Amino acid sequence: MTMITPRPVALPLHFRALTVSVPLLIGGQLFLVGLAVFSDGIAWANGWEWHRALGGGIGVVILLVLAAASMQPVLRPYRMAATLLFTLYCFQFVWLELGVALESGGIRALHAANALLLTATSLLLARRTVGRLSS
Repeated sequence: MTMITPRPVALPLHFRALTVSVPLLIGGQLFLVGLAVFSDGIAWANGWEWHRALGGGIGVVILLVLAAASMQPVLRPYRMAATLLFTLYCFQFVWLELGVALESGGIRALHAANALLLTATSLLLARRTVGRLSS
């Protein structure tokens, strides 16, 4: 008995570009954190502002990934990963705001731990899409 495996469908270029850009943008954001922490404080006094601004831009890209995965039938297999990515992104704000409200540095530190999960999820999603370059 032979098994017939379905031929992979090429993913839209815009979706692949979006998914690959998320971990790259997160890497850039982490670089800004490093500059803010380890560089001359005067030179990088706005490092945290750049970090926040880039974080907002990452949110826009993640929303586009989620919208594409939700609306385009060929991208339905990526809906769960896109939803997880969006949920982890939202938790970035939950940890910060909850930590401020409760005056807890430990809860705010979950922002960094959650960033690891966000990065791992974005890398896995990007890897899945890059592996499907063409049919």
